[in-house]
Amino acid sequence: MSMKMFKQLSLVALVLVAGVLGLGLVRTKYQSTKVQQAEEQKIQEIKEITEKLSTDSKYRDRTSQSTKQLRENLCSLTARPAAEREKAVSAVRDFLEMPTAEVEYQCNNAFYSLDEDRLIPAKGETYTVGMTYFVVDPATNYVLQVDETPGTWGYKTDGTRWFSHQKDYDYSANYSQEEVEQIAKGFIAKHASAIGNVDLGKLTLEAGKKDGGNGRVNYFFIWSGEARTVQHNPPLETCSEDLDKDVEGLYYNGNGVPCIKVYESKEQQSLSIAFTSGGQLINFSNELNGPVSRATVQ
Repeated sequence: MSMKMFKQLSLVALVLVAGVLGLGLVRTKYQSTKVQQAEEQKIQEIKEITEKLSTDSKYRDRTSQSTKQLRENLCSLTARPAAEREKAVSAVRDFLEMPTAEVEYQCNNAFYSLDEDRLIPAKGETYTVGMTYFVVDPATNYVLQVDETPGTWGYKTDGTRWFSHQKDYDYSANYSQEEVEQIAKGFIAKHASAIGNVDLGKLTLEAGKKDGGNGRVNYFFIWSGEARTVQHNPPLETCSEDLDKDVEGLYYNGNGVPCIKVYESKEQQSLSIAFTSGGQLINFSNELNGPVSRATVQ
């Protein structure tokens, strides 16, 4: 092969390589643009739903089917990808020591701030297993709160009230408070992968019990740290008819419900856990890094 022909072939090869690389860059840019457009479209949908729930009187009734459907759509749009939520599911199963438990995702507390015109990321996700709900921190995938799912009730035709089925608790054993305290400490130490590493030695313990009669005794344990002042950005918003109408800073949202925003609060670091006298866990709450968000159960 002559030198001239070799140079010509080399030039052709370079042109082909450049063409392939250029095509790859164009394809990557196109895919990136499509992803960005899809994300922008999703955020726009979240904003529109938020505006409807906040200002449209049609959705004031939280129990109506149209409101429930809109909230379900909002939960779906703000949810993390299923692959990312699998880590939270694993934490819930580890907490329960049930590797095959059916864990159902409910919702999260992400919301669109109409004042700031932006989506505020979620600080808590809610999952359920049977009649128990779990609030998980999406940043760490640690379980922050565990409790019984809210029950429902109503009135019968004869005027008496009915209640939905509630969880059954184990009181078959008769452990002392000291014995249950050891159970609680052992549980916290054993489930670091589900709740994080907690050094109880740096916290102050307060223990107590509640006797419901007929051998139904529950023990409560609260480990507390130091109180601290926390700045909230964005501020914490509470809307309720029960708010004091004379409180400073009170205003009304689009549905006419009184609201107030809290920009600073005093928080007590704490971790609490409760067990029956039979050794069954009742509830759990880890507020060592701040208050736990309210559970969102559909």
